[in-house]
Amino acid sequence: METLPLELLSAIALELPITDLCHFRLVNRRHACGGFPALVRKLSFLNTMGTAEALQTLGRSPYGSLGATHHLTIYDGAWPVAASQKEWMGQFLFLRSRKIFNPMATQLAYRRYQQFLRQEVSRTFEMDVRLFRTLLANFPSLRELTLSHIHALRTGYLNNAHFHSLTNNIWVIPSFESFVAKAPSRLLPVLGACSRLQRLNVDGLLDIRDLPPGRHQFKTIQHLCLNAVLAGEGLEDSIANFLGNFPALTTLTIKTFPRGPVYHQRLPLQQMQWSHLQFCEIIGTWVPENELFNFIERHSLKRLVLKGVNLTSGSWKSFFSRARGLKPRPNIICQDILPRKSDEGWRLEDYKSQRLLDWFLTHPNFPWPFPDPENDDIPTFSLQD
Repeated sequence: METLPLELLSAIALELPITDLCHFRLVNRRHACGGFPALVRKLSFLNTMGTAEALQTLGRSPYGSLGATHHLTIYDGAWPVAASQKEWMGQFLFLRSRKIFNPMATQLAYRRYQQFLRQEVSRTFEMDVRLFRTLLANFPSLRELTLSHIHALRTGYLNNAHFHSLTNNIWVIPSFESFVAKAPSRLLPVLGACSRLQRLNVDGLLDIRDLPPGRHQFKTIQHLCLNAVLAGEGLEDSIANFLGNFPALTTLTIKTFPRGPVYHQRLPLQQMQWSHLQFCEIIGTWVPENELFNFIERHSLKRLVLKGVNLTSGSWKSFFSRARGLKPRPNIICQDILPRKSDEGWRLEDYKSQRLLDWFLTHPNFPWPFPDPENDDIPTFSLQD
């Protein structure tokens, strides 16, 4: 093993699970250097000043550089603000399991909380932009960037050493609200410097209005995944302007989250246009039949996935009848598609229904295989409970 080339050691390290990789790097210095690229191939970063300093320290490691990192995840969250120790201990987000009968430990945790809060509150927009620009400069080979809310309520505590250490020290956790705004707003002005970035994922509730105004052309990003975009009356133009920042998309996944009446949960499909879009997944939106059909007609899609999509006008029978005449026609996959308010009749969610739909789309003489509602129009309110 002492005579193996460093490149071969790195290739071996890439095949090891994380526990074995840690043991592998403890053998000697050559193994530590050979295993470093595998160790930093995927990194996560808690959006706090303390974690930012730790990440910059890692970038100065004598065992290798962060040039081997291909995927970076930034976890964002809103930390509770308390003006006194009593208010801090009364927080809903206070970790009750830490509340032991030890006044000295409680006082120490509160002082740590105060210090942490002063540091985070002092962060300005300009300071964060400079910080992210400096951090991203350490990742010249970055291919994928994920911006995620900590989601403490939905998935349990984040499996991140810095997160565990921080919450153990200050005895509170971030807010359960799932908005991600701070990190995206600071990152957009500097993302253009990531010349190899191809994938951008936003896992958390994104309000486009919180992002800085102006146009940014991210011409290298080909895959965009937005897992919860706030959609509602008056938001369509903002969403369209944001999506216009990504002119080279080949893959788009977008899920809407309602603001106000659910039937206003719409995407500006009529304003969305990409020359090279091939794969599109639309989740949980309301749309007129003509608008949806015009969208797929304008794009040479290979696959279209519709999940929980509701028509505000027209009918699915009419939509799919028109879609099977498209040349080329995308492979259309549907889930949770209902034709009417009643749950009787067909529902596009199971394997059998999908097979019938595929047969209808590929055979021009095959009749519509699902029972028609009383009329072809889909009622405005057709969501399942």
